[in-house]
Amino acid sequence: MDTNTLKCPICGAQFNSQEELDSHAKQMHSKTEEHQEEHSIMCSKCGLKVNVEDQLEKHKS
Repeated sequence: MDTNTLKCPICGAQFNSQEELDSHAKQMHSKTEEHQEEHSIMCSKCGLKVNVEDQLEKHKS
């Protein structure tokens, strides 16, 4: 990973600037609870809900 790359602490997405990270966080992680519920992915074994497929894959491993 490039030392200048910033990583989203929620989903792990990488960005080249703080502005890109902030924009991503606002768009992807600042939704209302109702909106997050509509777009969440649920683990079929335990019911954990995540917003990004990668989070579910990490959870399962």
